[in-house]
Amino acid sequence: MKQHVSFDIDFRRNTYPGKFIVLEGIEASGKTTQVKRLGEKFPNAVLTKNPTNSQIGSLIRNEVLGGSSKIPPVAYQYLFAADREIQQEEIIGYLKEGKTVISDRYFWSSVAYGIADRQGMDYEDFENVSLTAFSILSMYHQFVLPDLSVYLEISLNESLKRIQGSTKHTEIYDNHEMNVKIQKGYKWLLEKFPEEFKTLDAEQSEEDLTLKLTKLIEGISK
Repeated sequence: MKQHVSFDIDFRRNTYPGKFIVLEGIEASGKTTQVKRLGEKFPNAVLTKNPTNSQIGSLIRNEVLGGSSKIPPVAYQYLFAADREIQQEEIIGYLKEGKTVISDRYFWSSVAYGIADRQGMDYEDFENVSLTAFSILSMYHQFVLPDLSVYLEISLNESLKRIQGSTKHTEIYDNHEMNVKIQKGYKWLLEKFPEEFKTLDAEQSEEDLTLKLTKLIEGISK
């Protein structure tokens, strides 16, 4: 029996003096590279990532993303949420000190990857996708929202080319089939929360992309 469910969701805005920046995107879109480059542009910034290097984050990287875990994919996001909960305290601490925090992914990615983990998900079924997405986001409604979330846009073909030409991309999500699903998840986010994202072309040169990201960060007033 079907039941109609409707609800609104909002997030905790960053009222602290520090700036909070997040880079999002599908696999091989250049997030990790750009976070590192931004660390050079802003030497006093704190760089972080999802998953983290914490005990739970290490478990995710070594067991889950490495493909050796027997945990069902639908349970992955609970591990990610636990890892981010620990990270959240650290982020807030830095923001209170007035530091700039730059993260390689944040809770937004939980939607794109969480939907991709659902077996048999029909991406044309908007209501089902939305229900799944909001159920994931509900775990993060008390998390601090970034001052700037940038989606690094890259085509699936370019992503595949970069993955095939790299020795770093060996995780369970580093394949074309998953990337197609992940991209659809991000598309849902961009359509649902357009005011929360800036989109930049990630197929331009690394130098030009860093310059544009730098200008966006410098343009944030606190």
